This record gives sequence, C-alpha cells and structure tokens, in this order.
Amino acid sequence: MLVSLAAALVAAGITWWVVTEGGATPRPVVGAGDSSAIASQPGEGAAAPGATAPAVPTASGEPRASAEPAEPTQSAEPAQSARPTRPTKSAEPAAPAQPAGPAAAQARAMNDVLASSNASHSGLTDAIVATSQCRQSGLDRIVDITAGRRDQLAAARALTVDALPDGTALRKSLVAALDASFDADAAFLSWARRHVAGGCSGPVAEDRDYRRGLARSEDARKAKARFADAWRTVAEAYGLPVWRPDQI
Repeated sequence: MLVSLAAALVAAGITWWVVTEGGATPRPVVGAGDSSAIASQPGEGAAAPGATAPAVPTASGEPRASAEPAEPTQSAEPAQSARPTRPTKSAEPAAPAQPAGPAAAQARAMNDVLASSNASHSGLTDAIVATSQCRQSGLDRIVDITAGRRDQLAAARALTVDALPDGTALRKSLVAALDASFDADAAFLSWARRHVAGGCSGPVAEDRDYRRGLARSEDARKAKARFADAWRTVAEAYGLPVWRPDQI
C-alpha cells in the first residue's frame, strides 16, 4: 500500500512524509513504483560532498544518469589581446618617369626658357599700370622684366635642337616670339623712364615709345601663337606643359 500511495503522490507532485523517532521528516519522492529509491537521511549513507550522485530510476524503472555539470568547452583559438597597431605609412605614388634621351633633354631645356618667359609676361601689365600712376616700383619692375627678356632671348638662340623633330624651325619660331617681346618691353621701358622723369605728366597713350611697345606686343602675340601650335606636339610627346600664347 505504501508503494501505491507513493506513486499517487508522485503523480500529484506532493512530498510525502516518513515518521522516524525524531519526528516526521520530509522525504521527496524521486520515482514511482520503488519505495527503496527514497534518499537516505544524513548519517544514513548519504554521499560525501563532491561524490557522484547515484543514478536515479526513471518512471519506467530504468536508472537515469545524474546530471553532472558539463565541462566548459575551450575555444579553438584563444582570443589575442587587442594591441594598438602602429598606423602603416601609405605608399606615396611614384612620380612618372620622364622620357630619356637627347631629344627629351633638349625639350626640357626649351621648356625652362618658356617657364622663365611666363614669369616675365605675368608681371608686365601690373608694372605698366604702376608706372602710369607715377610709382617708382612700376619702373623698377619694367627694368627687371626687360633684362629677363634679354636673357631669355639669348638662351633661346643658344638652344640645341638637333634631336627634336623640326627642331630648327621650332627654335626659330621661339626666337621670333621672344625677340618681339623684348622689343616691346624695351619700348615700354623707354616710355616709363621718360614718364617718371617728367613728373608723370602728359598723356600715356600718345607717347611714341608706349605706342611702339603696344605694336611690338601684337607682333609678339602672333609669333607666340605660331610657336605654341608647334610646341604642343613636343610637349605631349615628352610630358611637358602645353604653354598657351598668352602664357609665354
């Protein structure tokens, strides 16, 4: 009858009591159909701490392995501690290689003359305006520009162009452009000196040297346009600036 009562209590999920000499002690029902499966009291063969718990019978009567804590799984690779990484220096793009050979060197030498001419051209207009306002700085600037033009013309005449396609014709075109520019600058310089020396009186546009400077500037513009057309082919072939007529 005890077995039937235990089974009924297990089904109801209720703890039943066992009366001992010391009084009623609660005993959890751990299985149905076997009163001997009840856990013993302390001192009655209870397992020592840390010992493996006995198998617990299941409702079907077969022993069930007690649940043991699973061993912690170890990750395949331990995570490395984060380390500050030094920023990698990005590779700077390499400068494109310039063409080599005599022709390339001659083209670069001509380009140097053009770059110097560009610096002179860009400052002439401001110098003329300053001089017309009777400012000594304008006259000084025209002196420097005229001297620079003279040096550029001499450098152009001395260029070696035998390795360049149509090099002689190209040099002749450049010399003609710079010669006209030098004449124009020299004419403006003559006007500027007289203008400042005379107390900056009299109309500028009617001055003979000023008018000559304008005329030779127009000749220079046309000559520069002819040269720029021929220079474009050379510049593109050797990776050099394509100078416009108004930049020379």
